[in-house]
Amino acid sequence: MNDEDIQILNGNNYSQVSQILDDFLKTNDDVFTFPYLSENNRRVSLWAALFQHLQNKSSEPIHTLCLATIRLLSRDKNELESLICEKWVLTLIERAGLFNFVDPEDTMDINMPAKEVVMEALKCLCNIAFNSEVARALCAHSSIAQGLVARLRSYKEIPFKDDIMLFDMKLLFILTALRPDIKTKIKDELHGMDYLVSCMNELVLASHEPQQDVAGCTDIEMSHNCLLLDHQQAIACEILKTQFNLTLHTGSSDPVSEEEEVIYLKLMPSLTALLYARTTSQEKLMELHSNIANLLTSVPPVFYQFLTPELNEGESAQYVYDGHNMDALQSLLQLLLYRLSITETTKNQYENLSPILTVLNKSARSCRVQRKFLRQEVLPPLRDVSRPPEQGDTLRNQLCRLLTTPITSVRDLVAEFLFILCKEKVGRMVKYTGFGNAAGHLAQKGLMGGGRGPAYSSSSDSDTEEYREAEPHIDPVVGCTRPPRNNPWEGMTDEQKEYEAMKLVNLFDKMLSQGVVKPARVGPDGRPQTLDHVMELREQPHRSNS
Repeated sequence: MNDEDIQILNGNNYSQVSQILDDFLKTNDDVFTFPYLSENNRRVSLWAALFQHLQNKSSEPIHTLCLATIRLLSRDKNELESLICEKWVLTLIERAGLFNFVDPEDTMDINMPAKEVVMEALKCLCNIAFNSEVARALCAHSSIAQGLVARLRSYKEIPFKDDIMLFDMKLLFILTALRPDIKTKIKDELHGMDYLVSCMNELVLASHEPQQDVAGCTDIEMSHNCLLLDHQQAIACEILKTQFNLTLHTGSSDPVSEEEEVIYLKLMPSLTALLYARTTSQEKLMELHSNIANLLTSVPPVFYQFLTPELNEGESAQYVYDGHNMDALQSLLQLLLYRLSITETTKNQYENLSPILTVLNKSARSCRVQRKFLRQEVLPPLRDVSRPPEQGDTLRNQLCRLLTTPITSVRDLVAEFLFILCKEKVGRMVKYTGFGNAAGHLAQKGLMGGGRGPAYSSSSDSDTEEYREAEPHIDPVVGCTRPPRNNPWEGMTDEQKEYEAMKLVNLFDKMLSQGVVKPARVGPDGRPQTLDHVMELREQPHRSNS
């Protein structure tokens, strides 16, 4: 766009203006920077011309084109902070239909601008709010929060609600993520969580397949008949991300107020219903479940019991344990498997695995029936113990491999999860993971000497016959049986044995002197304690494991 084009845009020949903007949109649809606009003050002149038309009622025929052009220009952060002013932000909010309310407690005035104008204005607000701190500050001093929350209550009255809901939620997410004052206002003053939960429930209800008659169905049956189309799944993900912003606590030990308790009691059945729901593809389903897991990380553990409701008479579920519907928990396990399958390197381990592992830890620790179900799925009774626990494709094998990952936060989450499933018994942990894999976690907890039950005892009522037969031959360090090995001293003379022994002593001495390894023993607190000299091991009195 040159100086001559910008000159035409400042005029009132709408046919020429329309042609120039249309050509600009077609040419720059996938462009994100416009460096040539920095010359001759073109950027300021172009933005000013576009907003002049938006503020002029006689320019309504080209409002959509002006807004679409601003949407493209707002992708470029260059000079954006100096361009944005209060008048322009208020113009966009007005064109988005967010000033169409009398009072936050009243219903919306539905005399909104045209659908295309509202959608383009919302997209502009999303871009500008994301890229500009000045724009976010101006939004905080406007009534945009009241407008967004008021519209949450009035979607039923808007004929094109499906088209604008997604961008309303995107804008809500950006503002609550990047402006703490807007987040506090929406959460505490405007009761935004209430309306977001209601909006989610209406979305689930609207997504039931047409052939299903929901009149005589139970809540569980209705949830299982839910098929989220792509636009519904996208809206649900944005709602979940906004709810995460609103529920995020500064500390996990913060007490839950009565008002928050009411919100969580409404939220959990909604999340459970979403975990039952289906989508058009596996990728969409995993994206939905990932956002649910992120939100669950900020939900206090006491509310996790509502993920697995008791089945009433006549109700059914695909996964049932001890009279409880385990479909939602199984969905979270499937998410863990999916996350493990796409985590190829240590670079993205924390991002991919931390949320879902945190959720499963909270679930296993807070609810007995969920812990028992998870143990059944993750640590089933052992049968084949001929391979180390970290070898194989089962969920147990994959988690055992993570016990030695260099990403310590992921390693600790996995170890704690397995330890909880083993009822925090050292012997059971060693049985399922091998002492070598579990040693780091046991050392951190001061349990190297056993503790919390008989030291390294692996016997259990759930042991299979195959395991009992193999148990005497299992090496607890590696967690599997080892084939018989030949005696390395066989055929050697005493002099040769002494020579090999001295080579080993010299190698150990070299490693000790160079600081490669340090001698240690298990102290009274159950943690390894470094020794000054290896001879101190001889002074340690014999201690029974019992």
